[in-house]
Amino acid sequence: MNLFWSRFTALLRSVFWNKLKDADIAFLRAYLNKQEQVLFYSLPARDQRHSLDVAYTVRDLLGKRTKINPDKLYKAALLHDVGKTLARLRIRDRIYQVLFFTLLPPLANYLADHGSETTGYWRRILFFYKYHPRLGATLVKGISSNEVLYLIEHHHDAYWPGEPKELTIIREADSLN
Repeated sequence: MNLFWSRFTALLRSVFWNKLKDADIAFLRAYLNKQEQVLFYSLPARDQRHSLDVAYTVRDLLGKRTKINPDKLYKAALLHDVGKTLARLRIRDRIYQVLFFTLLPPLANYLADHGSETTGYWRRILFFYKYHPRLGATLVKGISSNEVLYLIEHHHDAYWPGEPKELTIIREADSLN
């Protein structure tokens, strides 16, 4: 249940406290090129706030690690949810997604796997929740490095031994927000 409350409070935060500050804008301009900024700004305000919070959490998690390139991690964090722009989901859709994948994962996965961008309501919203990383990677392809694309495409994958440390960090930062 902790995962549910964590995701629920993150959703509330992103809905009610999502205004970008000057420092946020400076941060994203420092790490995103113009084309990437266009993608970032195509996200709804709540997803922009979430993505910035993920990037700031990445910064905190990195601490003094010197063998990891923070620039590509910040870029991936800022763009990790751009696949959601294709869905145009409402707040209640997001709540349903979190509830289904938290409380009924087998059913949610089944419906998502049999869904698409154009299927009925439940399959569609669950499809976008599960597959937005892959969709986001296709949007970023050609404007970001392959390393950033990989982090975006796999940020919801289950942990596997030997995975890149950058992927572990992005996933942890996302789950904390």
